Amino acid sequence: MIDVSVLDVLDSFATRTLQDAAEMLSLRGVKVVIVGIQPEVAFAMVQLGLTLGDIATALDLDEGLALLDERIG
Repeated sequence: MIDVSVLDVLDSFATRTLQDAAEMLSLRGVKVVIVGIQPEVAFAMVQLGLTLGDIATALDLDEGLALLDERIG
C-alpha cells in the first residue's frame, strides 16, 4: 500500500514514478494499492490527462486494506 495523502500535487513525474514502483512490486508478486489521493489532486490529474493505469486506488487506509483483503482472499 502506497499512501500519497500528504501530496498536494501529483504531476507527470510523480505519476510515472508511482506507476514504475507499482510495476516493479507487481513483478515480485505484490498487490499494490495507492491510497489517499486528495480530491483536488485527483481533479488536477484528470485535467492533465494523467492516469495510474491498472493500479488499484482507495480513498483511505481502511478501504485500501479492505480492497487488498478482497484481492488476496
